[in-house]
Amino acid sequence: MFSFAPNTLKALMLMSSVLLLQACGNSSDAQEDKVVIKPAPKLSNDATAYANEAWKFINQVDPLVYGKQIDQLEEHVRKPARKLSTDWRINVKMTDSVTEGKYALCRKALTSLEIWARETIEKTDTAAQKQADYERDKKQCQGAIEQPQLGNTDPKKVGV
Repeated sequence: MFSFAPNTLKALMLMSSVLLLQACGNSSDAQEDKVVIKPAPKLSNDATAYANEAWKFINQVDPLVYGKQIDQLEEHVRKPARKLSTDWRINVKMTDSVTEGKYALCRKALTSLEIWARETIEKTDTAAQKQADYERDKKQCQGAIEQPQLGNTDPKKVGV
């Protein structure tokens, strides 16, 4: 059996650990993947921007649903509507400096459009009712867009 001084044994164990870790961690054949750092998207907590974007989107794509263009509804209506609605829910919160007020009606119209598109794709018996719901919600959204003073509510003034 070998006899080493305690410090020599520690040094030997440390060096062998380092060599082992280097051997396991670095493959000479593997290329290192570079991490690309992208700037964060500009986020807004202003419901006005989301309401206006929803209004523009709704008016662009609802002819696809009215025309029952089933092959286009998933990609051009449902997916973008869900993304916009999700972004809105994440970025506009009651604790933010500006809250939704009446603009929440535009998010509701966006959701109604997405539901009506789904019902149209699936050819359900309730598609006509979902269309009526959408048309009601769209009209309410239009009222909020046309009367911006009813839109955003400053939380500091709520309840005053």
